[in-house]
Amino acid sequence: MRYDVIVVGAGPAGTTAGRHCANKGLNTLIIEKEKLPRYKSCGGFVSTRAISLLDFKIKDKLIEKECYGIRLHYGEHEIEAKKPYRLGILTSRDKFDMYLTEKSIDAGVELKDGEKVKSLDMRKSHVIIKTDKNTYKTSAVIGADGVNSMVAGYVRPRYKPTELAISIEAEIPAKDEDIDDYIRNAVDMHFGISYMGYGWVFPKKEHFSVGVGGLLSEFKEPERIFTNFLKKLNFDTNVKFHTHLIPAGGYERETSSDRIILAGDAAGYVDSFFGEGIQYAINSGKIAANVIVNAHEKCDFSKKELTHYNQDCYAAFGENLRYALKFSLLAHRYPNIFIKLIATNKPIIDKLLDVPDYLSYKDFTKWILIRTPYYVVKNLFH
Repeated sequence: MRYDVIVVGAGPAGTTAGRHCANKGLNTLIIEKEKLPRYKSCGGFVSTRAISLLDFKIKDKLIEKECYGIRLHYGEHEIEAKKPYRLGILTSRDKFDMYLTEKSIDAGVELKDGEKVKSLDMRKSHVIIKTDKNTYKTSAVIGADGVNSMVAGYVRPRYKPTELAISIEAEIPAKDEDIDDYIRNAVDMHFGISYMGYGWVFPKKEHFSVGVGGLLSEFKEPERIFTNFLKKLNFDTNVKFHTHLIPAGGYERETSSDRIILAGDAAGYVDSFFGEGIQYAINSGKIAANVIVNAHEKCDFSKKELTHYNQDCYAAFGENLRYALKFSLLAHRYPNIFIKLIATNKPIIDKLLDVPDYLSYKDFTKWILIRTPYYVVKNLFH
């Protein structure tokens, strides 16, 4: 059977892309290598901005905790800030991704899960996709198969170690009352643990998501650092943990070629400071679908035509990811200036919480640089 588009990967990018393609009348297939629902290593923070990009309501049962703020640590410094409005929700990715998948199926998407894509055979008029179970034919492919994307190998070289973060995470069981006693309606973030990363404690329903992450090329002995982090917080160290790679956004990369578009982590669309990827996965999935629909209308799947995807993504969020990378590099290169300023000054962390929903990283970076001399001097006398 021939499909109009095949999406590889059933995460937020793939399910969003598949749903929008199906809604536009395209015969759409999603292929997912894992049997759904599947565990996904992730803090599970879904920003309000990410939710606003969906054209359907998130079920209440998926919302394990709500987030209105942050408690940030750096060395001996600790600061907490909250907003009067919700910044996001905390959820478990297996349930959240399954819900997005069900929404795509409701729209008419066909799903093949527990099936791994092995190769793409690029032909003049179509693409042949071979999996470990079947062979499929399609006019176009959307690669939404994550940081280790097989599809991306047909578009660009693999990520460099300097463009990847590694995270280690565990789910720590706890009673809901103990979770609320530890932190309520906020997330806990610990900077100074690693370069281009941090440690986190995200409250969920009857458990914490606890993890550490840092730049792959610089993060030595991550398991030891993770264990020490658990000890420091008095969490059980005898837990099952998961490791996961995360691409750093903001770098220039090819995200399309003839008949192929990359979305989400496969395209490298992740905030380099906070590590948020779901917002950009959903947004890039929508944009990928729109470009593929237009390509079908023109019967043109050339790289030249699909380059509209790169341009549309940059217009939507590309500059923000570029400045997120610039700010992250600056902040982690001089943590005793910038991270310390955030951890010791309420106006700065209040402003940071406006990113990226109400304030761009570009504007925040300009804002903090102008005020840095004042706050550095202020800190000297306190």
